[in-house]
Amino acid sequence: MREGARSGAAEIAAERSARRQLGEALEELHAREVDAGLRRPVPRRRWILAMLVAFVAVVLAGVAVVAWSGARNAPTDDDFERAAADRVAVLIAPDHRDPSRARKILAGATGTFYDEFAQSADSYSAFVQANGSVSESSVDGTGVSARDGDSATVLVAATVVFDAGETGEGQARRFRLRVLVTPDDGALKLGAVQYLP
Repeated sequence: MREGARSGAAEIAAERSARRQLGEALEELHAREVDAGLRRPVPRRRWILAMLVAFVAVVLAGVAVVAWSGARNAPTDDDFERAAADRVAVLIAPDHRDPSRARKILAGATGTFYDEFAQSADSYSAFVQANGSVSESSVDGTGVSARDGDSATVLVAATVVFDAGETGEGQARRFRLRVLVTPDDGALKLGAVQYLP
């Protein structure tokens, strides 16, 4: 096995030497042609310009690859709409039988909405519990109205049916919201919520 490795290394060294000799011969031929007036010398500026163009092309290709891979991993409009629908459905449907509802809302919140709701989460839970509120929500439609980097503004139309208890049919209310959906800890969450008239 060592004999084969030695002969392979010798072949590689011989090939490298032959390439180097060929390069030197071509340079010498070019120099003699320039001396004889058969060929013009390549100006140094042209070489520098060619190297600069090649460098800029490589940099631009690298930037394009980075931008392409970043865009490929970015959430789609469907991802934003699905996240908005899921988070809003939990937000607008109070249920006194679910004491963890405020925690579920906070788990899907981030940014200013998280800060604002966290301050009133206990009051929210106490109010729902005191009123015995029970409701069912359904998201009727969603649509991305704007995107800014990794975040999107999503319009949400939803219906909430409040349980009327023994009195008969529940009361339905329709809501329109504008929500900011933004990534946080690997998930899309509500960063801001605005009720629309």
